[in-house]
Amino acid sequence: MKRKNRLAAFLLAMLTALSLTACGGSGDGGTKGNDGSGGAGGGAVDPLVTAMANMEKAESMDAKMVMEMDMEANGETLETVTTMDMSVFNSPMRMKVDMTMDMGGYGDVSMAIYAEEADGGLVMYMYDGMDWYSENAAADDLEQYNVGSSMDFYMNSTTGFKQEGTEQMEGVSAYKYTGAITGEAMQDVILSSGALDSLGAQMGMDEAQLKDLLSGMGDISVVLWINEETLYPVRYEMDMTAVMDGLMAKILENMGSEAEGLTMSVPKMAISITCSNFNSATDFEIPAEAYDGAGYNHQA
Repeated sequence: MKRKNRLAAFLLAMLTALSLTACGGSGDGGTKGNDGSGGAGGGAVDPLVTAMANMEKAESMDAKMVMEMDMEANGETLETVTTMDMSVFNSPMRMKVDMTMDMGGYGDVSMAIYAEEADGGLVMYMYDGMDWYSENAAADDLEQYNVGSSMDFYMNSTTGFKQEGTEQMEGVSAYKYTGAITGEAMQDVILSSGALDSLGAQMGMDEAQLKDLLSGMGDISVVLWINEETLYPVRYEMDMTAVMDGLMAKILENMGSEAEGLTMSVPKMAISITCSNFNSATDFEIPAEAYDGAGYNHQA
């Protein structure tokens, strides 16, 4: 029983890491293939194309990401809601992230993350609820927390966008678009991130076997709303339930006798990103305690 509990805990941690990896997708955005169908037409400004350009040029923004993930293991269900509130400035780079994971009856886990350019590099400050930690960081280290980068990645990775009219979203009139992220695009992101490395090491799987594990991932349905007046993204939603549930089933299958008697599924996996205050993000100061945090090794 203890072995199965440890295995279930490991798989939960792995799945959470995969989810955050998806939220911090990197790379060239995969296949773009969006024709902007349903746009203004007739030579007028295309809302989708303009929104993508506006997103990439934004100097600052606020955003909130909410990730809902339910996992069932041997008849017990763990429901988690992870919330990331972010403010980011691009030049010079400054970022603040407040992250909370609500695990229902198992309590909450909260942390704060700050980052800034300093002496030609990046410094990241992290608060785990008890202590501050600081370290020099590469830009790639921040991608998993940068909701703005995630939003840009998702918009460029979604194919077959179609406009579905307009509706009210976050208090504004917005164009509604539907589309999908292909399983191939998500497979590339997960493999390049290294999020499955620990799983591969534990199961004795090489890169080719990990790639096979991710093969056949289904498409992820997405919905995007664009502010009708400003032509900036308002909200982006995607449903990863089928993909993550299928991935969990394949992991258990590949574990063979190691997972004997263990049943696990992902009945819900949904992510939403809400954007606001483009070019006028909420300003902040890095707490003085962060600069005095244990482990700080600021190098020029």
